[in-house]
Amino acid sequence: MDGAMQILGLLGAGLLLLAYFKNSTSKWTSRNISYHVTNLGGAVLICVNTYYFSVYGPFILNIFWALIALNGIKLYLSKETTI
Repeated sequence: MDGAMQILGLLGAGLLLLAYFKNSTSKWTSRNISYHVTNLGGAVLICVNTYYFSVYGPFILNIFWALIALNGIKLYLSKETTI
């Protein structure tokens, strides 16, 4: 099980790095749904990893990261329905 959790953590970190890279190279903006979904996925995977290994600092950080991503998704969807 430890190996699977390590893989989840690596995938989560990879997703966060992908979102950051796409944003910093202007491929995605903070108004892009892919940016928020990728951030949410990465944060959730890192939360699972850090909770499993009882590393609570990054766990708490990524809870907030996920909440911010959920807010971005909510804002994106609310703008889509008004257009």
